[in-house]
Amino acid sequence: MPKQLLCALVLAMALTACGGADEPVDTQWTPAQMAQALWDSQPAAEALEILPGDEMYPVFLEESYGLAAEDVVDGAVFASADVAAQEFAVLRLSDTADEATVQAALEAYLAERAAVFYGYLPDEAALLEASEVVVRSRYAALLACGDVAAAREAWEQCFTEPPPADSGSEDETPPETAAEPAAEPSGSPAADSEPEADASAPEAGEPWSYDEARLLEAWQHGGWTELPPEDQAILEACAAAIQAVTTPEMTDYEKELALHDWLLEQVRYDDNSLSQWTLAYADPNNDNPYGPLVNGLGICYGYASTFQLLMQMVGIECITVHGTARSDRAEHAWNQVLLDGQWYCVDVTWDDPTTDTPLSDAEAHRYFNVTSDFLRQTSHQWDAETVPEATATAYAWQAA
Repeated sequence: MPKQLLCALVLAMALTACGGADEPVDTQWTPAQMAQALWDSQPAAEALEILPGDEMYPVFLEESYGLAAEDVVDGAVFASADVAAQEFAVLRLSDTADEATVQAALEAYLAERAAVFYGYLPDEAALLEASEVVVRSRYAALLACGDVAAAREAWEQCFTEPPPADSGSEDETPPETAAEPAAEPSGSPAADSEPEADASAPEAGEPWSYDEARLLEAWQHGGWTELPPEDQAILEACAAAIQAVTTPEMTDYEKELALHDWLLEQVRYDDNSLSQWTLAYADPNNDNPYGPLVNGLGICYGYASTFQLLMQMVGIECITVHGTARSDRAEHAWNQVLLDGQWYCVDVTWDDPTTDTPLSDAEAHRYFNVTSDFLRQTSHQWDAETVPEATATAYAWQAA
């Protein structure tokens, strides 16, 4: 073989191996058809479809997935219309895109989404942790679903079978020349309609904001009627809770436990805050005590600030720790309480996960009065120099 021909052959093989040369596209399916097939491989659920031309498409592509627009020539995203984590994305890559880089970006996205759900919706977090990213023939697909095997089978059929006869795959208008963007789903934050205003917002003057010191002052000295209506509602809810589940004869530990359990019964995590679609409809006060105490909805900051307020009201010193969870992938907050001169950690939010399986007493108190070391071992991260180290175990929860 001539030397020049041999060199050319070696170069061609090298380019093919690294994805630098054009690879054959061995499917007639469009990304939208492929995403639909993947969605149909799972139990029936409502899907929101995001296609090129939709306002949310570049948001997913560049902000969520971390991909460059020039690396994708066509794509489709099908995601759950509610807080569920099921999501499929099919992306046709450009000739210059590096498949390994795209795959790594999509896998990082799955890990970050799992971190967001971890501790709040454990079933959805487990779904995301078992999900996969597949790449074939310049197509990349994100398979976030409960039955990955079924999704993989549907993915393979896109390369071995013709597309649906009525799909119009041959005559589809290219995304860049589409006459009109697809209609925005009704549940999308990009819809034209504005989110409903918070009914608790004042009609005039400065908007209300939570101030623990102002509430504690009123709690100790009275004069509630001079406070904003939001403050009055919080104080009334706290008074009702304390009266309902505590007595003066209780020890600090017994009061703490009673109010912890009351929160678990009365409050639920605001799932909409985790949804990529319904974020605009999350409770606007889910990060302060008004959300949990008045509306029954909170996120970690809402749970933690409410627990701290209740502890202070019954005379138990309590602080809120601001940190992260799941290897710094998600912001998080929890508490520390001082009992008999020793500090204990309490994560009320993670004691109250949203799950289809009823919680046992042990699961509902897994993070009640634990040590700092226990939190380190369970995906909590924080600046240890800014908060006391909790080492005591005398008041750790034990089954009755």
